Amino acid sequence: MRISHIATLAAVAAVTVAKPRLYGHRHVHKVVKRVPQPDKIVHAPVVIETVIKYVLDGHDISAEDVRLGIANGTLEWGADGILSSSAKAAPALATPPPSSAPVVLPSPSPPPEQDAKPAEDKPRPEDKPAQPAEKPYSEPAPQPSNSASPAQVDTSLKTASQLVDSNGHCASCDIEFPNGKIPCNEFPYGYGAMPINQEGLGGWSGIQDPGYRGGDGYDDIRTVVSGSCKDGSCCTPGTWCSYGCPNPYLKLSFPKKQGRTGQSIGGLYCNDDGMLEMADGSIGKTMCGQGSTEMTVKVHNKLSKSVSICRTDYPGTESMTFPLTIGPGETGYLANPSQNKYFFWKGGATSAHYYVNKQGVSESEGCTWSKPSEARGNWAPAIFGTSWDDKNMHVGFSSLKQNELNRESKLDYSITFTGHSVAAPCSYKKSSDQYCQDGECWSVEDEPDRGCTASTKAGGTLTLVLHDD
Repeated sequence: MRISHIATLAAVAAVTVAKPRLYGHRHVHKVVKRVPQPDKIVHAPVVIETVIKYVLDGHDISAEDVRLGIANGTLEWGADGILSSSAKAAPALATPPPSSAPVVLPSPSPPPEQDAKPAEDKPRPEDKPAQPAEKPYSEPAPQPSNSASPAQVDTSLKTASQLVDSNGHCASCDIEFPNGKIPCNEFPYGYGAMPINQEGLGGWSGIQDPGYRGGDGYDDIRTVVSGSCKDGSCCTPGTWCSYGCPNPYLKLSFPKKQGRTGQSIGGLYCNDDGMLEMADGSIGKTMCGQGSTEMTVKVHNKLSKSVSICRTDYPGTESMTFPLTIGPGETGYLANPSQNKYFFWKGGATSAHYYVNKQGVSESEGCTWSKPSEARGNWAPAIFGTSWDDKNMHVGFSSLKQNELNRESKLDYSITFTGHSVAAPCSYKKSSDQYCQDGECWSVEDEPDRGCTASTKAGGTLTLVLHDD
């Protein structure tokens, strides 16, 4: 973000909002303006004065949002006068086995601090993706059950609950994506992906445009600000347009080459002809694919209000925008990747990462960027992570802990892991604000960074039961 001193009318105000916090790395375009744009001002017989205008990715941003971003650490000044939203957080690494387990998965080191200065401008090479790369695992992904041209696909708008049946199956997720047939400004309904409407990007969960595209990876990744194009027109040639898959399905399209300093990129690629394609690192021919078939992860709500649990867009913008809202008495599925068959971060396996909101928080409010005072979204009280270890121990690992970004806020209900094949189940007790495992409990106040990890045997089902004490 660059501050520009612009001669304009006193009546003009900046109204767009910056996208705060977390993994996405974004530098703004340089803005040098000395003359007001006719379509952005209203001429009136008033005194002209010089005001400070904040610009982010070509959009105005209010001084209040700049102040909040600096205050909560989501924005920082660079030495060249650019304000970057490159705040760092840990990637969604695979949930490690408990400390008593004989084998521990290797954990990649945290991504290095990102220099706020944009990468040196270099000629942008043609970046049209090649054919799908060889899968990074020995066992091939299940083949899609059918394929169809865009004209044969049901493109009606469907919610996540309408896409997945009571058995956790998404029929449209099995339809092969037709590369080069759908324009980039149209969200690809009918192929399993669910539109993420709360982001205001025409259904896309995020749109990424790397400014640096070298042999060593991508950098200076610009992420389109939420609300910038409700018609989806921001998905333009050369960008990756990310999308959400309904639980328990996972996004299968992402580029083989990723951020050179640990950033991730995901989604369909908009090619030079303005048409959508599966990215060159895709691990299937469909937009969405099932997670592990070795174990099942569910959520059952015994509360009187709905609960929204939000999965991160990973690989991609890494925003917590993929919703699962469970009503009173309802049960839903959660995506649970197989570590050796999904996305690898710097050679390390990754897991599905969820933010657990308080009851009654809607998915439009809970599954998007938020503020510390609101205790929702990326500031939700609790975090849940899960994956199936199909490489070393052949068991599932699922963890629950307090959100390290928000150690003050408490969940207003209890959580208990249940399942006959679940060993050392975790729980959270609302009444005492304690996390527990195997009869041992600890308070968030005493051990704020401590969580618990349970294991699930092959063929088992882990259910998170949400309940009152």
